[in-house]
Amino acid sequence: MEMNQLMMGLIRFLHDFFTVVWVGGLAFMVFTLAPSLSNVFGKDKQAQDVMQAVTRKHRVWVYISIVGLLVTGLLLGKSSPGFSGLMRFDNLYSTLASIKHLLTFAMIGVALFRSISFAKKDKVLNPKQNKISFLLIAVNLFFGVIVLLLSALMAVLR
Repeated sequence: MEMNQLMMGLIRFLHDFFTVVWVGGLAFMVFTLAPSLSNVFGKDKQAQDVMQAVTRKHRVWVYISIVGLLVTGLLLGKSSPGFSGLMRFDNLYSTLASIKHLLTFAMIGVALFRSISFAKKDKVLNPKQNKISFLLIAVNLFFGVIVLLLSALMAVLR
């Protein structure tokens, strides 16, 4: 294996890892954490406190992942022969990449909005705010799953 291949493999690994941290964390919260908290605590404030503590910790990893995805994505894009540029629709590969990037930007927007609106350390959410906060997590998970699907389709086109 040549050094260039090793470096590209490491960059691909990091890109995939950052994706798993972000989207996997969302999946854990939607499919495991929230239902478990609801089963154990019901609508009790303790459930909300635990969920807020977990999402605060996860937020740090999301921000690290966003930066990591940006850096590794730029490096991967430069090395891909099918990629014709950011937000270009010249070929199927670039079209899928552009849609993927639009969804990723939407995910970043949702994550930042949620952090600014609902994730302040001392803020106590009312039931409506709590529902909206969780809905935003679920929306980001949906976007993340679509991003993964687009990534798989792009891998087939390489």
